[in-house]
Amino acid sequence: MRSFIALPLPEEFASDLARFAARLKLSRPQPEENLHITLAFLDEQPNSALEDVHEELEATRFASVSAQFASLEPLGGKTPSVLGLRVDGVDALQKQVLSAVRKAGITLPHRRFRGHITLARLPSAPTQDDMKSLGHVLATHGSVRFDPLMLGTMSLYRSELHPDGARYERLADYPLSG
Repeated sequence: MRSFIALPLPEEFASDLARFAARLKLSRPQPEENLHITLAFLDEQPNSALEDVHEELEATRFASVSAQFASLEPLGGKTPSVLGLRVDGVDALQKQVLSAVRKAGITLPHRRFRGHITLARLPSAPTQDDMKSLGHVLATHGSVRFDPLMLGTMSLYRSELHPDGARYERLADYPLSG
């Protein structure tokens, strides 16, 4: 099962972000229900491995986080694949989650963590106009800021790919304590 561990966003904040992303008029804004902060992408895993991760996450005490949201950034390499809203304040939790995943027996590829919320998916083969639009969005909205939030829940998600985009289902929630 394709899965990941993430911080879900409060409904009102996700709604505000979805409206903001739609106003940017970039390729494919993410729907409100898909907005989250990914801490660990687990890729395809057998159910037994996800059960082990679930048990490890349930047994681990995680602290709540104060997330700060500031600045837009294109992500995905030389030809960006997504436009993200940078998220600070979640790095320590992300490291703790990776440790729990490793204890459960899953080895993930080493990637530099960049806390973000994917606001829009960009074309895989962008035209000059696409890149111009992205440049305009970064020039006009690049330094956007949103109020910080205390986040008190982390979730394990299933991800199913469809022609019109991914669909996510929350499998389990884990409270983050003060």
